[in-house]
Amino acid sequence: MSADPAEVLAVGRVRRPHGVHGEIIADITTDFPDRVKAGMEIGMGASAPEQWLRIEQVRIHKGCWLLSIAGVSKREEVEPWRRLWLFLPAQERSQLPPRYFYEHELVGMTCALADGTRIGEVVEMTTGAGAALLTVRTGHGDVLVPFVSPIVVRVELPSRTIVIDPPKGLVDADAL
Repeated sequence: MSADPAEVLAVGRVRRPHGVHGEIIADITTDFPDRVKAGMEIGMGASAPEQWLRIEQVRIHKGCWLLSIAGVSKREEVEPWRRLWLFLPAQERSQLPPRYFYEHELVGMTCALADGTRIGEVVEMTTGAGAALLTVRTGHGDVLVPFVSPIVVRVELPSRTIVIDPPKGLVDADAL
């Protein structure tokens, strides 16, 4: 299988080999870990899929995936895979839950207030304590905006705009 890099998403990252029979431990970086199933192909590479491998077995082990790859039976075969990304084809937007957005869709979007005042540009999305955080680059530096209602009022994919209603002090110096 081959896929355009724009049509795949990183869903995990190889941490290390597990045991002596060629299994790997991989960190889960997707909100939909159940998409990874035995019998499917998964891409592997440094920044895009460089090869596609068939998953023979998958199970959760201490919050990570424990994967067996078809045709791989020795630890030495998977040792070079450390820190490589695992990729799956992106899900169609219609298959996603309401108000779910991929990180790559949000990065580069304009962040604005409801009245149209531009705050800045989203440069990154990270996971914080309990919520995802948008890093918004403003004229005064980077601001972390929790990606939660009621702060994020709406995400307008066609216009590439995220409308926010920030509390006092979040994006400016008006905190009490």
